[in-house]
Amino acid sequence: MVLCWSGNYIAAKIVFREMPAMVAMCLRTLVAGILIVPIYWYRTRRKPSVFTWREFGLLFALGVCGITANQFFWTLGVFRTTVVHSSMIMATTPLFVLLMAGLMRLERITPLKVIGILTALSGVALLQAVRSGSGANGPSLLGDFLTLLCALLLAGMTAFGKRYKPESGGIAVNAVGYVGGSILLLPVLWFTGRNFDFGHVSAAAWAGVFYMGAFSSITGYLIYYYALARIPASRMAAFQYLQPVFATLMAVVLLGEQLTGTVVAAGAIIFAGVFVTERFG
Repeated sequence: MVLCWSGNYIAAKIVFREMPAMVAMCLRTLVAGILIVPIYWYRTRRKPSVFTWREFGLLFALGVCGITANQFFWTLGVFRTTVVHSSMIMATTPLFVLLMAGLMRLERITPLKVIGILTALSGVALLQAVRSGSGANGPSLLGDFLTLLCALLLAGMTAFGKRYKPESGGIAVNAVGYVGGSILLLPVLWFTGRNFDFGHVSAAAWAGVFYMGAFSSITGYLIYYYALARIPASRMAAFQYLQPVFATLMAVVLLGEQLTGTVVAAGAIIFAGVFVTERFG
C-alpha cells in the first residue's frame, strides 16, 4: 500500500510532462471508475449493499466529496509543487483528523497533543522557506496550499467516516466515489481535453495514468481496507508514516529533486510533531 501510494507521486510527475493536470485527473478517475465496477459487482454477490437515501448520502459524501475531491486537489497540488513538499505536507493528515475528531467529540484533545500539532505545523512553515526552482519543476506556495486542502479533505473523510460508518463498506465508498466522480468529471474532461493532442502522449505517460488509476486509486485502497480489518489502526498509521520517506527517496533518485538540509529539518520537525500527537497525547 505504501509503495503504491508513494509511487503515485512519481507517476504523476511523469504524466505531467506530457499532459495537463486537469486532463490527467479526469483520466485517472475514469480508469479507477471502470476498474472498480467488477470489483464492486463481485463484492455485492457475497454481501448485498444497503440502498437507502441515508446510506447513499454517506457513500456520496465519503466517496465523491472525500476520495475524488481530495485526489482532485492532490493532483493540482503535485503539479504545482515538488514531491518532497507535497508528501511531507500530506504527512500532517493525522493531525487534522485529530482536530476534526475533537470537534466531533470523538477524541479528547490534550495539551500535549496541541504541542505536537503546533510542532508539526511549524515544520510545514519551515518547509515554505525552501524554494528551489520555479513553476512545475519547483515548489510553489499555491501547490503546497492545494496539497494542504487535499490533506484537510482526507482528514474530514476519515473523521466523518469514523462517526457515520456506511453499512455498505469501503469498496462501496470507492465505487460511488470513482463512478460518480467519473460522471461528474466527463464534462471537465471534454472541456479541458478538446484541443489536446492525445496522439502525441507517450507510452510512459499512458502507463503513468493507468498506474494512478489502477494502483494508487484501486489497489492501494483495497490493501488499506484489507489490512485495517486485520491489524490495529495504530499499526496502520505507523506504516503510513513511511510514505513521505519513500516518496522523497523516489523523487530524489528518479526525478532529480533536491533534498537540502532545511528540507530534512522541516521533515524531521513534522514527523516529531505527528509522533508526539499520536503516541503521547
